[in-house]
Amino acid sequence: MANGMGSLYIGHSGLISSRDSINNVANNLANVNTAGYVRQQVVFRDTHYNNIAYSKDGNKKLTGLGTSVGEIVHARDIFLDKAYRRENGRQSYYAASFEAIDEVQNYFQELEGTAFQQIIDGYSEHDNHDGSLWQAFEEFSKDPSDMANQNLVVQKASLFVSRAQAVYKGLMKYQSEINTQISEDIDKINDYIKQIYELNVRIQTIESGGRETAMNERDARDYAIDQLSKYGNIQYEEGKGGTVSVKFENILVADEMFHYEIGKKTDRMSGFITPYWPHLSNEEGGRYTYVFDFSQKICTEFDTDIGELKALIQARGIASSNFNDINNANPDHYDATVGLSIMQNTEAEFDNLVHQIVKQINDIFVPNKDMESLWVQNADGTYSHFKNVKVLDEENCCVGEDGKMPPQELFTRSGCERYQKVRAYDSEKGEWRDYYLYNEEDINDSKEVYYSNGGYYSVFDPTKGSTVTTYESYDPETGETGTRISGMDEPYMPWNKSGNSKYILNRMGGKDVYVLNEDYKYDTSKQYTAMEININHNLLKQVKNIPHINQQMEIDQSMAFKLTQIWQNQSVAISPRYPDSKYTFGEYYKEMIGEIAIIGSGYGSTAENLEGTVASIENQRDGVIGVSSDEELTRMIKYQNAYNASSRYIQTVSDMIELLVSGL
Repeated sequence: MANGMGSLYIGHSGLISSRDSINNVANNLANVNTAGYVRQQVVFRDTHYNNIAYSKDGNKKLTGLGTSVGEIVHARDIFLDKAYRRENGRQSYYAASFEAIDEVQNYFQELEGTAFQQIIDGYSEHDNHDGSLWQAFEEFSKDPSDMANQNLVVQKASLFVSRAQAVYKGLMKYQSEINTQISEDIDKINDYIKQIYELNVRIQTIESGGRETAMNERDARDYAIDQLSKYGNIQYEEGKGGTVSVKFENILVADEMFHYEIGKKTDRMSGFITPYWPHLSNEEGGRYTYVFDFSQKICTEFDTDIGELKALIQARGIASSNFNDINNANPDHYDATVGLSIMQNTEAEFDNLVHQIVKQINDIFVPNKDMESLWVQNADGTYSHFKNVKVLDEENCCVGEDGKMPPQELFTRSGCERYQKVRAYDSEKGEWRDYYLYNEEDINDSKEVYYSNGGYYSVFDPTKGSTVTTYESYDPETGETGTRISGMDEPYMPWNKSGNSKYILNRMGGKDVYVLNEDYKYDTSKQYTAMEININHNLLKQVKNIPHINQQMEIDQSMAFKLTQIWQNQSVAISPRYPDSKYTFGEYYKEMIGEIAIIGSGYGSTAENLEGTVASIENQRDGVIGVSSDEELTRMIKYQNAYNASSRYIQTVSDMIELLVSGL
């Protein structure tokens, strides 16, 4: 009788275990499309055993009371998890980098057949005239006095400016779009960090009693870690209490006690956002600990090529760049800053091409000559002594039909005129007369690169040029001067500008040198840069005033011929690292586009290969953690049959007991 009643417990345990297993399968099927859900599996165990007797050799004779659900486990493979998260972050890095390069190529319209190069030195099938600026000067050289040829030059120059500005504006716009994406990525990262922290707390609370496992919370936390791996290099480790400590770029960001979010440092000039760690920074003191260290070599070997956020910051750069970032740049410094960013590097190289075309054309239309020494009489009666400056070459310049001096340049700067008229002493003629002093561009005019304490510095030597010393009085005939009242300034471009000196006096290598201040903000309105150039409005009003008549009042064919020759001159260097490798305008453009295409091809192929790797790992992982509806339905049938078998078993035992009781 006792054994009969015990048999009922065995059948009952089978019913309960099968029922719980069916519920587990139903839960898996209900979450087959739930992101991050991990398949749960039932593990059975034996229930209690009763000792019913002892054998002759002293061993116990045991009888069991059935089975029960021992635990419900997550089917995870920690090695596949780590591989997936690492390769997912690496694939995101290369995919984001390739997307940026692909967008740059679109702005140059190489794939649409309307490449920017056509306006430089190509032809247009949809124009009544030859479509390039070069062809316009070819026509101009045939007869510089022909108004149709003059109009063609102005027309193509206008098209060149508008197209150049459209490309440069497009690049700047895309930088802003990347910046917005960076801000959104930081917000997502902070959300995932906060989720991991909150889930750690909930898991610790649920599992602290040792009787329950927080399955859903663990699934959600693993999913948050998966998503976080897309944006940067992560490391994680699960502790004894079930909580996970997560590091982002080697900085602890979440555990069961704290979570640390990423801050956004916004540049006041550009609006660009740089992620930093607020808890490790002294914001009041202006000292920031940034999330990413770009001084490290970016490569797979060091795991520094991981994360979409890093790729976006690298692609965007820290500011918009122009030709001045290439001008006199130290190669190592350039490669570590501007050259690291596809956007900044493209902007700098493209603007350098525009700058060289504009400057070389202007210098032929309105040539300058160098003067080692020039004494200028100021309006207040004092005198300024300039060294190594440029003035209009009046003997070799041409004028327009109006005959006015100075001649009209084709391209103008928005912030200043080409010349400033000054009263200066002519040492050859021994008299004071008017000079047209060239307003220098506000550029990096350092004459040399100085190496000190492991770093390279751009150094300005005041004795070699662009210096001015002011005196209260001066007699040019005798050379006698009065009291000197000021020191060095660049001509019409003071070093001190809004409290930010262009050059800072520093003692390096045992001598005093003027070092370029890296925080100095250049006045782009005084540069021949893509965004600041315009076609001379005087020529738009009266094209006949374009320079073409020499000092002998003859049509200057030689000047017009020089304008066509600059397209054949290999005069432009594309890289600070190879200043002696120079190209024509057309070669420069092809080299620039080719460089972008090669880098893009590398990023694209790597991203595509990694996409396959990630998909392969994900498929393997899904085979472990994923829910297969077919497999779960097969298990449900098995558990249903087991439930039915337990039910029949109980019915049989019940009938047997009833028979025994009735027989008594």
